[in-house]
Amino acid sequence: MRNLAIAASLLALTVPATMTAAAEPTLDGVSSGLYELEKTHAFLTWTVRHNGISGYTVNFTDFDAALNFNADAPEESLIQVSINPMALETNYRNASKKAAWETKLSTDKRFLNGDEFPAITFVSNSASLTGEFEGTVSGDLTFLGVTQPVTLDVSYGGVANPPWFGQRDVIGFTASTTINRSDFGSTSVKHVVSDEVVIEFSGEFLEAE
Repeated sequence: MRNLAIAASLLALTVPATMTAAAEPTLDGVSSGLYELEKTHAFLTWTVRHNGISGYTVNFTDFDAALNFNADAPEESLIQVSINPMALETNYRNASKKAAWETKLSTDKRFLNGDEFPAITFVSNSASLTGEFEGTVSGDLTFLGVTQPVTLDVSYGGVANPPWFGQRDVIGFTASTTINRSDFGSTSVKHVVSDEVVIEFSGEFLEAE
C-alpha cells in the first residue's frame, strides 16, 4: 500500500493539474485552420441489430480525416473522412477463426465488399449549431459505390495543449448518425442483420503544423 501511495504522489507531481480533471468546453483561444485526425485517440464503430435481439458492434481500425475548423463560426467548418473497409476488428471469441471472420466482413459482397470498393468516404457540405457546443454536420456518404446525403449529430468536447505537441491545439468531438444500409444497395441477410446501422465516432484533431 505504501508503494501505491508513493506512486500516486509521483503521478500527481508529474501530470499538470489541467490534465487531471475534465474542463468545461471552450472555444476561447482556439486556433482556426486545418486540423488532422490524431489517430492514436480516435475511435469509429458501426452497430447493427443481430437476430433482432442484440447489438453487434465492429470497430474500424484504419481511417483518416481532415478538418477545416473555424473557431469563430463553427458552422462554417468542413470535414473530409476516408475509411478503409479492409481494416476492422470484431469481438469474435474464437481466436483461430477471428481473422477469417473479419476478412469475410471486409471483403464479402454481402457485407463491406472492400475488394471492389476500397474506401468509404464522407465529405461535409454544411453545418448548423443546435447549442453552444452541439450541432449537426451534413454531407455526402459514399459506401459500396453509392453516394447518399447523411446528417451527423456532433458535440464539441473542448481544447487541450498537451506538451508533447508543443503549442498546437488539440480539439475533441463526438459524432453519431443512423443510416439504412439498403439506401446504399446492401440488402443481404435481412433476417439476421438490421437495415439500420448506427455509426459513432469519438476522437481528437491536431492542429496542422
